[in-house]
Amino acid sequence: MSVSVRQTARAIDLAAAAWVARMDARALTADERGGLEAWLAADPRHLGALARARALLLSRGDLAPAPVGEAAVPSDRAPLHSRRRLLAAAASVAGLAALGAGMRQPAARQTYSSAVGEVRHIPLDDGSTLTLNTDSSATLAYTAGRRLLYLERGEAFFDVAPVSDRPFVVRSPLAQLATTGGACCARLNGDGVMTVAVLSGKLAVEGALSPLAETLDRVTGRDWTLHLGSRDAVLVSGGQEVSVRPGGAGHGSLVSFEAVAPGALDRALMWREGRLAFEGETLAQAAAQFARYSRRRIVLASDRLAQRHISGLFQATDLDGFARAVAVGFNAKYREEGDSIVLYD
Repeated sequence: MSVSVRQTARAIDLAAAAWVARMDARALTADERGGLEAWLAADPRHLGALARARALLLSRGDLAPAPVGEAAVPSDRAPLHSRRRLLAAAASVAGLAALGAGMRQPAARQTYSSAVGEVRHIPLDDGSTLTLNTDSSATLAYTAGRRLLYLERGEAFFDVAPVSDRPFVVRSPLAQLATTGGACCARLNGDGVMTVAVLSGKLAVEGALSPLAETLDRVTGRDWTLHLGSRDAVLVSGGQEVSVRPGGAGHGSLVSFEAVAPGALDRALMWREGRLAFEGETLAQAAAQFARYSRRRIVLASDRLAQRHISGLFQATDLDGFARAVAVGFNAKYREEGDSIVLYD
């Protein structure tokens, strides 16, 4: 009987190591995530085995140094040395006490989204407010110890109610942000860069979780988040904007800072009222902003017109009003062509 138990424990550790190796190498597919959840639910020992395998993997790798001149936010992802070595090493931990007994249950989740052209204001139970810009999506998961929000697409403004012992954590594919109170705006851009503007309070910016830690967090509810005050976090204060981009293999995320004038932040956040504010942007830049709020498009027929500069306040979904203003202000003309408004000299 004891031999059978040892063999079963060894098989569990081998399966856990296989899951960990797969998650560290790449993000799981939807079918694989379902398979992992089913495997974890099948036996209470599976969770402990998964945690042991993860700890073993992280202890066998180190992070490459960050490039000089950049603020590097380390990722918790360690290099995958060898699947075979990991499987062999995991077999040696059979019989250890399960580590999952103290893990809390996953938090209930609520997903919020906005349609193209919609700005959605969402009051949260803790007194915070979430505002989603056009075509955005976020999932909320609150527990007793943290307030967690996954920004999956688009742009969101967070007005966070202060709770000193319960941080508000925003996660995205590029970074995770943490604050105990304040106001900030985060946007996932189409060019693979995340921009974060802080209006008030202090914000800790940390590297994105690895696929392994993210999956463990979602499945188990275990908090893999670095905490405020961690020496690995980059602190951002009110009036600052940061850009976060991937740093390449082994480098986590790279962060660059920029001080922003209060007036510029106010203009950038006019979208919360359904409006777009321009202060010297080119017509090409303005047209790109309008494209976020409509299926219709503004087409500038000449480079000369595209490079003209515009200032003013416009309704984000009123492409016709913008076209009329451009026509009057720049002595241009416009016409409808299908789903486009063509502006020309």
